[in-house]
Formats: sequence, structure tokens, C-alpha cells
Amino acid sequence: MSNALTEESANRDEQDARMGAMWSAVVLTSLNDAIRHTARESKKNKGRALKTLRLWVNSRDGREVLSLAGINPDKRVTDSMVAFAAKGVKTTQPRKKGVNL
Repeated sequence: MSNALTEESANRDEQDARMGAMWSAVVLTSLNDAIRHTARESKKNKGRALKTLRLWVNSRDGREVLSLAGINPDKRVTDSMVAFAAKGVKTTQPRKKGVNL
């Protein structure tokens, strides 16, 4: 019976890791969206994407997503995320044509 419990625990840990990776991907996508929209903003709408990102990371849903990704949703972290997005450096590289992962 000990082996069954160990296997169940290992499966649960693996599932937790996969879920954390999925929520981390949601956070990275949000950052990339803010970066992409910031680059395309007109002078009239400058800063709108960063404001939207800040609203999201400070919202109930945003804080929950950050927590599920294993990120502490405190003010220092959320301010850092917005500052990072403002720099305009994407978190991922685009896929090359014909490359399947």
C-alpha cells in the first residue's frame, strides 16, 4: 500500500507542476500582449496597454493567476511586471516556420 501512496503523491506533484507551468504561460502571454500593444500604441493612447496590464495584475483574477503560477502577487512584483513590459523586451521568441514543438 505504501507504493500506491507514493505513486499517487508523485502523480499529484507532476500534475501540480504542469498546472503551475500552464498558469505561468498565461502570465507570460499577458506580458507579451502588453508589450505588443505598447509598441503599436499611437501617441494619443500611449500607456494604455501598461495601464491595462497594471489593472489586470492588481485585479482579483490577476492576483489569483499569479498565485497559481507560483508568483507572489504583492505590489513590488506587480510593479516590476509593468516596468518589464514597459521596456518592450518580449518574453518569448516567435516560432520559425516549419518547426513544430
